[in-house]
Amino acid sequence: MPGSVGVVLTVRRFRDDDAPVLWALNALPNVGHTADPTVPLPLPPAAAPPSDFTDLADIGGTFLAAGGEFLVAEVDGHLAGMGGFWPTADGRAEVLRVRVHPATRRRGVGRALMTELERRAAEAGLRALHLDTADNQPEAMAFYTGLGYAEVGRETQPGWSWTLVYYVKPLRRRR
Repeated sequence: MPGSVGVVLTVRRFRDDDAPVLWALNALPNVGHTADPTVPLPLPPAAAPPSDFTDLADIGGTFLAAGGEFLVAEVDGHLAGMGGFWPTADGRAEVLRVRVHPATRRRGVGRALMTELERRAAEAGLRALHLDTADNQPEAMAFYTGLGYAEVGRETQPGWSWTLVYYVKPLRRRR
């Protein structure tokens, strides 16, 4: 990772045995000041998938079987990040479940994940990635903007304390 001597960062495709640790990663508080960088790596595996994120209960069936991708980032062999996409009917890909362990943030893990997701989406012939985050996550908004994603809309709903912010990034097909 940039600026980290002796740290090995690897991005690879999800394997079924990764799921319990990814469920634990997904459960960590991740909004702004709630992200606790003292949470240790490695994360202990969760006993069950998160009920609010049913796609994570069957990553292979939800993402991979749909023609998408799901990647994990390892820092020194420990799962520290995740993210995936699935194709949409309009030739784009929707990016979902991007998470980086709080103890490894601002060290290139998210950038490595997103770069590889973009590369694989372009190889699959998809023309753009789209995603959303919320305005209560200014770090995430700055991250995506810094990667070249353009804000294309916002949505609020009664009862929400946040606003969803939508982003798109065109992809170049690689040869």
